Amino acid sequence: MRAIGKGSLASILAVGLHITRVILWVGFVGLSIAMVIVPLVPFFVDAATGVADVNIDGDVSVDSEDYLNIAHHFVNFGVMLFVVNRLLEILKTLRFGSPFVKENADRFRGVGYALLIGQGALIAFGILSAVFDADIDIDMNPIAWLAIIAVFVLSEVFREGARMKEEQDLTV
Repeated sequence: MRAIGKGSLASILAVGLHITRVILWVGFVGLSIAMVIVPLVPFFVDAATGVADVNIDGDVSVDSEDYLNIAHHFVNFGVMLFVVNRLLEILKTLRFGSPFVKENADRFRGVGYALLIGQGALIAFGILSAVFDADIDIDMNPIAWLAIIAVFVLSEVFREGARMKEEQDLTV
């Protein structure tokens, strides 16, 4: 299978990443709305119980665990959306036949920083879940840290590849 051009692996990956980006945007917008609305739910319920013919059984409350879960997913979706967008930009240069450009090195570095921020946020949410006695699934994975290191290495490989390509283009 070809790496570039129509019907190539890069084209197939781009289609998958475009679909993923749409799904992430929907989730990100939904989580953004939830971060604003969820803390206000008890007030809406109290206001609705004062309206005639409205009967709400049970106690509606939002605790810190609910809000921390929403915030945790919000950060995760934001990081994933950033990473998918950078990968699409990298694939675009691959489809045009020139992946070894300085911009791709910067994009890989941005992906590395985004993943680093995501892991830092994971640690922060772990601390917050301990402080607020919330049960949030915080999974510290050493493979994620290795992947971050690999992305930074790829960034430097692309930076060196871009420099060599530029040098080669000048020697013609």
